[in-house]
Amino acid sequence: MFEKERVMKFTIARSQLLEGLKAVQNVVPAKSTTPIIQNVLLEAAGNKLKLRTTSIEISICTEVDCEVQEEGATTVPVKLLFNSVAKAIEGLVEVAADENDRVDITAGSAKYAINGLPARDFPLLPETNEPLSFTLPLLTLKEIFRKTSYAVAQDDSRRVLMGLLLRFKDQKLTAVATDGRRLAMVEYEVEFPVEAETECVLTYKCVQEILRAPALEGNVTIEIKGTQIGFSFGAIQLYSKLIDEKYPNFYQVVPRELKERVLVDRQQLIDVLDRVSIMSMDEMHSTRFIFESDLLTVTSAAGEKGSARDEVPIKYKGEKIDILLNPLYVMDPLRAIDDDEVAIELKDGQSPAVIKCSIPFLYVLMPLRVS
Repeated sequence: MFEKERVMKFTIARSQLLEGLKAVQNVVPAKSTTPIIQNVLLEAAGNKLKLRTTSIEISICTEVDCEVQEEGATTVPVKLLFNSVAKAIEGLVEVAADENDRVDITAGSAKYAINGLPARDFPLLPETNEPLSFTLPLLTLKEIFRKTSYAVAQDDSRRVLMGLLLRFKDQKLTAVATDGRRLAMVEYEVEFPVEAETECVLTYKCVQEILRAPALEGNVTIEIKGTQIGFSFGAIQLYSKLIDEKYPNFYQVVPRELKERVLVDRQQLIDVLDRVSIMSMDEMHSTRFIFESDLLTVTSAAGEKGSARDEVPIKYKGEKIDILLNPLYVMDPLRAIDDDEVAIELKDGQSPAVIKCSIPFLYVLMPLRVS
């Protein structure tokens, strides 16, 4: 089949190859002026297949078991390879590459030929000599990101707000995200030397890749060096550039004195807001929250088109508070929290509202203004 000398050949279970490709393919950009960036690097050696992709900003690699007939390396377009393997029947897949980086794939009766590019041209991994190192359970890190990442700014002139802060200080990991209208913060106790105290700002893409990764038991090792961060867990290593800017002093927006505290069933409040928000059709989805003795009334209006109103029982005996909030911004943290009951702390209708739960979690939401 080969006219040229074969430089790599391995046989692998279709499920194994798909598992490896699923782990690395999402960082590949849909478009790139550099063709090799849309490829996956395949390295076959020692009955292991290593797969690595990169967007320059993020690199991710993993390895899976295979049977190597000839050790070697090449790169091929990751989407083409994934689609070819995904449509193949279950069983063994044979992959072979020649000296011109043409890759032949045989899966059952199906045969594909894909033109690749030389492995030597694939971008190198960043060097992380003597990094600051931290270890915590992977599932904990994923929960920290799940409870904060929704507050990252999606489009802001301040690039730093389009990232998520990780601060290692006082034997705690603090994660913070804010878009200027709301702020989410989680703290987690973790042991590390005092001299390792540091902070960094992750890109949103990096956070999303950790959230997308398999929910494995065991620890993740985080290594920080200069403007690079690395995560190692299971067979996966992820490296990302950091946002090299100073994160704003987020403690300035955390209210110090909130005289009223409301307890409410989390799911009941989500259901009410989901129904009422249908009518909150202005740009900020402004919705009125009226807190009274043991009752929260939520109303919204869509101009001449109509209005909506619903109620939810609460545990509250304080003064009446009337405040305008974006219901979508209220539902975001409620959907990320696991408690059956949450606390909402308030001062008045013009001051920020704060949502808390049983873990060290804090969510600050600015009220909307009526012109």
